[in-house]
Amino acid sequence: MLKGKKAVITGGGAGFGQALCVWLAQEGVEVNFSARRVDDIEKTCSIITAQGGSAQGYICDLTQPASISQFSSQILSANCPIDILILNAAQWLPGTMDEQSATEIFNTISSGLTGSILLTQALLPGLRRSDSADIVSIISACGIPHFTDSIAHPAFFASKHGLSGFTTKLSEQLSRENIRVTGLYPPDFEVTGLEEPVDNQSRMGERLMNGRSVWETIRFVLTQPRSCHISTIYFQGPTREDLRCQE
Repeated sequence: MLKGKKAVITGGGAGFGQALCVWLAQEGVEVNFSARRVDDIEKTCSIITAQGGSAQGYICDLTQPASISQFSSQILSANCPIDILILNAAQWLPGTMDEQSATEIFNTISSGLTGSILLTQALLPGLRRSDSADIVSIISACGIPHFTDSIAHPAFFASKHGLSGFTTKLSEQLSRENIRVTGLYPPDFEVTGLEEPVDNQSRMGERLMNGRSVWETIRFVLTQPRSCHISTIYFQGPTREDLRCQE
């Protein structure tokens, strides 16, 4: 059901973003992604092309409006519809207020919130060309009200709460244009292998959720009929702190 669609993914050069690019390409999706380093772009593209998929990577620093503008212009230059936009990129920042510099705080909020807003705004013309566009925000449990069970810095929490508010309002606004917007709030999770199946053996709370489960959830959302709009998905699972306390 996803074959032939065009997707844009932020932060596709490593980690979960790279995995998303590979998994989408395996579904026959034309993958376009951003990363901050040429080496990371080459790594993701080489994995996908080796499997016979289609991928194109672009340099983009989401803390820089000019870089976002250049990236979006490159994507829109083909005048093709954008069927899927996944807002995945965000700078991770741990610690307390006294442990991080002003620059790190600024970059955390800019990359995870402001950059995502500006990029979405810039790519709306392409999304509007699609008959079945989806926007997926990878928000995190740190964006859930009153959740504090994380070593993340307060600025990271602020970024995720902001992205949550943006996603919620955008979902309501764009539903009038048949553009679905979905916010995902996963707890800590890990990507242990691109080909590793979903873990069916561990009991609840015994280990971190695998990124493959997050992808399978995204795939479920994307393959629903247009009459089904899933706006918000919460996950139940342990954090790294929870597992450390159990040891």
